[in-house]
Amino acid sequence: MLGLAWALAFPEPRWSSLAWLVPGSLLVLVTGTSGWHLFRLAFLAALIFRLVSLRFLLNIPHTPGAYSGWLALSLFSAMFPAIWVSVTCSWFRSGLIKEQLPWIKRFGFGLFVAALWVGIEMIQARLFGGYPWNFLGVTQFENKPLIQIASITGVYGVSFLIVWLSVSLLFAGIQIRKKSANPWVWVSDVIVPCLFVMGICVFGFFRIGALQDVSTRVKFAVVQPSIPQQLIWESGSEESRLSKVLELSELALLSKPDFLVWPESSAPITQEKWPQLKEMLLSANVPLMLGVDDVEKDPDSEKYNYYNSAAFIPIDGEKPIIYRKRRLVMFGEYIPFEKMLPFMKYLSPIGGSFSSGKRPVQFPLVGNKSKMAPIICFEDSFPHGVREHVLPETDLLVNLTNDGWFGKGPAQWQHAANAVFRTIENGVPMVRSCNNGLSCWIDSFGKVRRFFGEESGDIYGAGFVIFEIPILQPHNSTFYNKYGDIFGWFCLVLSSVVVVISFVKRRLHMEDEIR
Repeated sequence: MLGLAWALAFPEPRWSSLAWLVPGSLLVLVTGTSGWHLFRLAFLAALIFRLVSLRFLLNIPHTPGAYSGWLALSLFSAMFPAIWVSVTCSWFRSGLIKEQLPWIKRFGFGLFVAALWVGIEMIQARLFGGYPWNFLGVTQFENKPLIQIASITGVYGVSFLIVWLSVSLLFAGIQIRKKSANPWVWVSDVIVPCLFVMGICVFGFFRIGALQDVSTRVKFAVVQPSIPQQLIWESGSEESRLSKVLELSELALLSKPDFLVWPESSAPITQEKWPQLKEMLLSANVPLMLGVDDVEKDPDSEKYNYYNSAAFIPIDGEKPIIYRKRRLVMFGEYIPFEKMLPFMKYLSPIGGSFSSGKRPVQFPLVGNKSKMAPIICFEDSFPHGVREHVLPETDLLVNLTNDGWFGKGPAQWQHAANAVFRTIENGVPMVRSCNNGLSCWIDSFGKVRRFFGEESGDIYGAGFVIFEIPILQPHNSTFYNKYGDIFGWFCLVLSSVVVVISFVKRRLHMEDEIR
């Protein structure tokens, strides 16, 4: 049940309040257990959470790849909360059940376990390329005042608050259950974290309400072709797909946008259709951004490297600007240990691995000084990764994605929820162009301002949508964008030091008992 409640805190149905109960409940779940049994219980709860929240992977139209990817990603990501529980309870189990644990130790324990959770999320975001999908803080993506703290700490700060308050509530419950002579003793366990959360919300209100001068507005025409994934893979469908996208683009260009945007895997530009596309862009005097497949021969190995890329096609006839995706989807675009386990490639929907790009690339936005940074699909889930793309001259993020892999379901909203934090962390808005739902734009405070299907209620259909994005020049650079994961690294180092010290003390105590 705990794993299910955990999953329900995310879209959909986004019952975000459940998230505040999860960390404390995890500790209650394993109280009285130890060793391998403790890890198994925690791992089972986390695995159920992942299996339910990642259920959209089963919609991938490649049955072996769908099931293998679903299981592999669920097993991999469930390991991290289980480690948190194991470490926490291994060193501090007595603190949960000790009759007279002083308040200061309960307070310190709450801070420690919150820092440890953040430290483990930091590792999860980087290990084997990283899988930072749906960190605990993401559940609060609609709580705009609270999540403004991400401009300083990244999404990790929100995760910290949730864990700290959740464990504090656990201690408060223990105090109530003990029926102390003072019926209000439990208040001491929750007053500090509650006041802290309230203070952060006040900070958030002031940040959202701060006046910002808009230098200019840029109009984007975002095409959402809603092409089924089966058709994308079907040989000989290229011309019909491109014709559909061109038809929608011609309608979108009637609104006289500044940029035309096609999503990831939108359509291959065939040699026969290139003149038509070029004429359309020249006639409208509008540049095009689109997702493309890119291939390059490695001069050293003589092998071909395949890239998932974004291209900017200018209207002046200059060579297109190409950005190659840097962070690939584990078990989707690359297979960990593929060389050691070559059979794994047959279980992947793609049948092999893409190569990763080497560096961020900037596309022109307004004039010579204002740029926009393209990111592709899953890349907007990486806090540290997106930060690398937002340079001083970057005033906008553009995410090209193909969520049509997963049909209709929670994937679209989960993906957008993760993207919300990238805008707050870096202080710039984001345009999201999807093959099918959720094409939208998100302002620099994490609010989804407009999305495709907002009027009709159908986010999965085919069509186009016009976004007028206010551009601040220069944008207000955030603490997180300037200094990165200082908070996250601090939590990781602090919690690691505490664990090591506790381990050493335990070993010394055991040696003393033996003597």
